[in-house]
Amino acid sequence: MIRLGVSRGRRGFTIVELLLSIVIIGIMAAIAIPFFMKATRRTRLMSAAHEIQQSLLAARMRAVRSNQVTSLVLTAALPSETDHHLDTVSPDPSPAPTPTPVNKGLLPSSSFAFVVTPTNSKITFGGDGRMTSEPAPTPSIVTIEGPVGSPVLNQVTIRTNSRGKVEVVTPAVWQ
Repeated sequence: MIRLGVSRGRRGFTIVELLLSIVIIGIMAAIAIPFFMKATRRTRLMSAAHEIQQSLLAARMRAVRSNQVTSLVLTAALPSETDHHLDTVSPDPSPAPTPTPVNKGLLPSSSFAFVVTPTNSKITFGGDGRMTSEPAPTPSIVTIEGPVGSPVLNQVTIRTNSRGKVEVVTPAVWQ
């Protein structure tokens, strides 16, 4: 009679094998956690940069569609506030004191802080889709830094040139 290969001596794992597996998993977690934290910080900052870029492109499209001057006003959050404001104003009644925004955008202030903003914290597009030149130099630059409260901060720049092209410029080396 032929017996099938059933081993009688070994039925489970030894304590040494279990401890070795736990140590290996612990080492892998210790290596992976900083990587995921860095990726999370980068994602939060890039998400905010792309949101600002999309708001600028939407303001430009509104200006072209309505053939009116349209601005995106960037307002940094005060210490008591939780959100930065991205308000689209169309038509832009400059130099009126406080125009009523057409679209209101909010971005969490914990994601980033404004480092550089254009003159009057406003980027204006004409009816032809080109950025109208204010006293600020061309291209118009918005630089954000974040995430707020992180030990390591990175900066991302959102640049708008005179033709209305909006681009996000990331750091060559992320911290």
